[in-house]
This record gives sequence, C-alpha cells and structure tokens, in this order.
Amino acid sequence: MTTHQTFCRYCHAYCPMLAEVEDGKVLSVKPDTSNAMYGGYTCIKGRQLVEQMYQPARLTNCLKKGEDGEFTPITSNVAFDEIAEKVKALVAEHGPRSIATYNGTVAFQNSAQLVYSRAFHNALQSPSYYTSVTIDQPAKVFVGSRIGYWTGGSHSFHDADVVLIIGNNPLVSHYAPPGGVPSVSPADQLRRAQKRGLKLIVVDPRKTELAKRADLHLQVRPGEDATLLSGMLKVILSEGLQDHDFCEQNVAGLASLQAEVSGFDLADVAMRTGVEAALIVEAARLFASGPKGTAITGTGPEMGAHPNLTQHLVASLNIVCGRFYRAGDRLPNPGMLSPPSPKVAQVADVSVAWGQGERCRVRPDLGELVTPGRLGPAREMPTAQLADEILTPGEGQVRALFVIAGNPIMAWPDQEKALAAMKDLELLVCIDPYISATAELADYVLAPKLTLEREDVTLLSDAWYEKPYSQYSRAVIESEHDVIEEWELYWAIADRLNLEINIGRSVIPNQPKPEKFDLLKAITKGSRVDLDWLRDNPGGHIFEEVVSEVQPAPEGAVSKLKLYPDGVEQEFAELRAEPGLNADFPHLLIGFRSKYVLNSFGHNLPALKKKSGTTNPAHLHPADLAALGIEEDDEVQIASSHGQISAIVKADAKIKPGVIAMHHCWGLSPDKQGSVRENGANTNLLVSSETDTQRYTGMTRSSSIPVRIKKSA
Repeated sequence: MTTHQTFCRYCHAYCPMLAEVEDGKVLSVKPDTSNAMYGGYTCIKGRQLVEQMYQPARLTNCLKKGEDGEFTPITSNVAFDEIAEKVKALVAEHGPRSIATYNGTVAFQNSAQLVYSRAFHNALQSPSYYTSVTIDQPAKVFVGSRIGYWTGGSHSFHDADVVLIIGNNPLVSHYAPPGGVPSVSPADQLRRAQKRGLKLIVVDPRKTELAKRADLHLQVRPGEDATLLSGMLKVILSEGLQDHDFCEQNVAGLASLQAEVSGFDLADVAMRTGVEAALIVEAARLFASGPKGTAITGTGPEMGAHPNLTQHLVASLNIVCGRFYRAGDRLPNPGMLSPPSPKVAQVADVSVAWGQGERCRVRPDLGELVTPGRLGPAREMPTAQLADEILTPGEGQVRALFVIAGNPIMAWPDQEKALAAMKDLELLVCIDPYISATAELADYVLAPKLTLEREDVTLLSDAWYEKPYSQYSRAVIESEHDVIEEWELYWAIADRLNLEINIGRSVIPNQPKPEKFDLLKAITKGSRVDLDWLRDNPGGHIFEEVVSEVQPAPEGAVSKLKLYPDGVEQEFAELRAEPGLNADFPHLLIGFRSKYVLNSFGHNLPALKKKSGTTNPAHLHPADLAALGIEEDDEVQIASSHGQISAIVKADAKIKPGVIAMHHCWGLSPDKQGSVRENGANTNLLVSSETDTQRYTGMTRSSSIPVRIKKSA
C-alpha cells in the first residue's frame, strides 16, 4: 500500500488529504495532518471522494443518445469526432455564436478547464461563454470596476480587528471572499481570531452557525440589506467616524453619498429591516472603530433585492473606513501562482466590467462581464439570459451547448424555461459523472475523470489564502476507464477544426495532444513559485520567505475611488421606492447552504444523503406556523407571482419570522412526477428570468422572493 499527498476538489476549499492506494485502487482518504496551513481539516463532503469514485451510479464511459431516446456506450474518440462534425455544421449554418458553454460550480475545481475553454471560445470567435458566477454574484465584479480598485490590497481576516459578514456562512459553505473567515479550517480560524480580540458582526435573516458566534447579529429582513447598510453609513458619516485622511486623499463623491444616506431616518430603517435602531448604531460604531477590518457579502444578499447597491454600500463602508493596506505595509499573501507585480498605495481606474464588447441578442442593454485576470480580461455573458438566447430564433441563436460540471435544469432561474431551452437545442453535450436532470436530455454525456484521477494545482484559491501557499497534486491513480478531463472536449474540437489555441502569450499546439502540466505551466507562466518544483515536492507549502510590501504612490497620482458614480442615484431611488411587504405575498423566501451537498452535487452519495435527507424542507419560525395553522411535517404550497412549489414544513426558531428558508438546486425536472417528500422542491420554479432582473448584470432575483404559503388540501 502507498500513501499519496493530494487535496480535495469537491469545493473551493481544497483541503489537503492523504490517499491510500493498493493495486491501483484508492482504499481511503484522510486528513493530511502534516499540512501546516490546514492543520488536518477536512469536511464530510470531501471525505466521500472514494465513495464518489466507486459507487455504481458513476459513469465510466461516454454515452450517446439514439433515435429511440436511449443511451448507448460510445468511445470518447468517436464522440469527439461526431461532436466536432456537428459543431462544424452548426457554425457554418448559424455562425460561431451558436456554440455556447456553461461552466457549473464544479467546473471551477479543474485548474485547466476555465482558461482552456475560454481560449477555445476566443479561437472560435464565439462570445457565448457562461458560468455560474453570473447566477449568484456578478455585482462583486461590476461594482468593483465602477468604483475603482485600491492596488495596495484590502485588509485580510488574519490581522483584522473587526469583520462585518453579510449573508455568508463560511462555517458551512467553506467559502468567503477575501477578508472573510477563510475556508481553511474556518471554525478554528474564527476561534483563534476571536481569542486575539477580533469583533465579528453578522447580518443574516437566520441565526446561522456563524451568527451564533458573532459579537453582534443583525437579523435583517431579506432584501433590506441595502437599507441597513445605508443606515450604518449614515451613523458613521454623521458622527465623523470615517478615516478622514484616507477619504481626503483618495475618495471622490463622499459628499454626494453622505447626502443620500442622510435621508435614511434610523426609525424608518429599523422598521424596514426589522433590526433595532440601537443595534444598527452599535454595529456602525463597532465597525468604524477598527482600525483594521473588512466588510464582505456572500451569495445571500447578492441573489436578493438590490444586489448592485448592496455591494456598492459594502464597498463604501470599506472605503470610508480606509480598510486598505498603505505604503510600507506587508501584504499577507501576494499570490504564488501569478507573476510578481508591484502593490502600490494608489487607486487604479479600470474599464467598467459590464456592457463592454458583445451584447446579448435578447437583451441588447446587457453585455459581457469582464473580470481582470492573470492572462488578461476574462469575458462571459449573463447566464440568466441564456435560456432565451437558446429559445429566440434569429442570427446568432445558440444551437449547441456544452454543460461542464453543472446542472442547468436545477440551477438556472425559471426552471420551466430552462427545461424548454435544453429540449430546443440541436446539440447538448454534458460532462458529468452521473446522469443528472440535464444530462438525461443530452445527445452525448461524457464521463469525466474525478479528483483523484487527475493532477491539479490550487489555482482558484491562490489569492484567497491568508498566507503565501500552494499545493500541486499528481493524479493519485490512473483510471482504467474511458474517462476524460473537461478541457479535453475543447482540445478535441479545436484539433479537428484546426483552431489555434492561445493561453496568454503561449500558443498551445493541438498535436501532439498537450499534457495538462504544460497547460498549467502556460497558465502560471512567470509566477512566483516554479510549477516544476511544486509538482516535485508533494504536499502543501507555505512560502514564509515571500515578502511583498506596498509601495508609495508615484507623484502625480490623481485617481480616486468613486463613491457616487453613474447609476448609484437611480439605485437609491429604486431602494426608496421599494413597496415593502406585499399583502398577497407576505412571506419572503431565501436560500441557504447545506453542509452535506454542493448545490445539486452529492445528493446520490449514501453518507451525504443520510445526513441531508431526501427532501428540501421549508424552514419557518414556529410563530409563523402557529399563525398559519400549519404544523411541522405538513405539506404546503408556496406560491410567488411567477410559479408554485410544494414543500414539507420544518419548524426553525433560528429563522426570522416572516421568512421561509430552503436549499437551492433540489427537486426534479418539471416534466418529472415525484413525491416532494422523496425529492424536495426546486425554488427556481418561483423565479422569472424576465422580471426583476438587475440593470447592468441581468442577474435574476433568486432570493428574498415574495411568496404566500398555505397548507396543501
């Protein structure tokens, strides 16, 4: 038996593991307690990697759907030949834009997939590139570009005095934006930080695992995050608690922002948010006291009402309180897998991230999201509009879709429209280890290599670590099956269509077929850590010797962080005009994470299914149940202005009265019949992709949904 140092790729946390192998088979995985960064932490999902590989439901060969609607095995090479021919024909008939990609959440865990597939789309000249980012958090990118960036970097969790976390629960999700509780052993990180004196403020409609450990918990009414933040900013600015020197030197529009928030009467803010005025004042003063700290959001507020303004106000809190590293400060992690670049105490103006380049056919007011990256701008289109791009005839209509490690029928807003779109395609290719609801409709289902069958590097999380850290993992075993890596689909088509693939300044030849290590070398070219060394030295590494100090701004630097750019005035007007609770739909439905599954991924793993159950309960406060005459375990109907679902009720005193909480991505396809007790319900049936979408990003409101609830007959 041999033991291999590797790391989990079930989610973004990348926890180090030891895999024990005998006769080409993985016997077990366990925490790598020798890893100084993680300290032996793993979660229950990651500990199912062996079960994931060897369970009977896993696909170990590629499938093709016949004219009778049944799948039959096909070799990957034959599938590549046929798919490439279909792509060639569709491009000839409909143009390159007709070929689209959707990368689901799990696609981000393969360190070559996103970069290579984007390079393929560039070579094909197809802008039809989509990811899960535009479903749940595009405001982070858009707002950052609209305000500008402080190139010296924002304060980190490890040296923060106070942290404000809004709608994020990293103790369960194992994900937080930089500055929040790190995904690396989050409970231990939080315990150690609070022991040294960190003050934690949590804003969430639920008393989450994180909220239970907070110094202050503001149990906000869903959709009113922007109102609450406006109230906090009013307190800070009216009491002069801002960082005056930083604002004077580096900020524009402060007077206009202060004039806007001054109109938020704290009594009115308290009434709208359901948070006592005294608690709002206490939170504002605590956050402003710092002196170091940060405010962040999770997907909760970003999927709800007013996400652009909410994110803008969070950024404004950080800006007015000066939550940035200054000249002479040492950055905790400059990033090991990107080239060294100077960190300077100044503001960088950048192009607005949305609306540049290609436009949506069905919504010409919307365009590409442009994210800065190590290899240049990364572009993608708004996923909420993709179903209409498929269903709407005309030049550039999407006719082929590659679904990579995702499940659109479960994840996209407006579930019935998503189903119709999948059925309307001329070519649907899914790369999935199981027959998901979307894969059932595919023309081809390609079986992928799983975590322990492929090599990877901690590319996605490189900038999120609190210390300079990296790990490379070789493949633990070589698969005996005809399974592929996701990026290989794009290589196969590029090879057959003679497309030139460029990653950064490197041309990636189609022949001979590139090695993944060579792709990763091109992606990380010029990085601080040598990839050959990282591959040849197993395990995770902290590079304490790497020091990056923030440099002074050059003379004549004049750019400012913009607190009142174009669009903000209208967003405030929309917030003020918010009608409040609707008598016809008096409850608000929110989503929240499960520690046992990742969206729709993991429902079929026995240990996780045993923990998570088979249904998706509607969590309500006991007082709401009593008022409605509903008892725990009753079946209810939950209706929005767009649709209706059935659910089983669960009493939950941790949730704010007036709120219903359910997990995302459960249930069946709308054309399937099944018991809600056995399958749960999909909340995307309640969501329209046409109404209540966000300006600039096109994102659909998928949380804080106004609904009514009644007991099933």
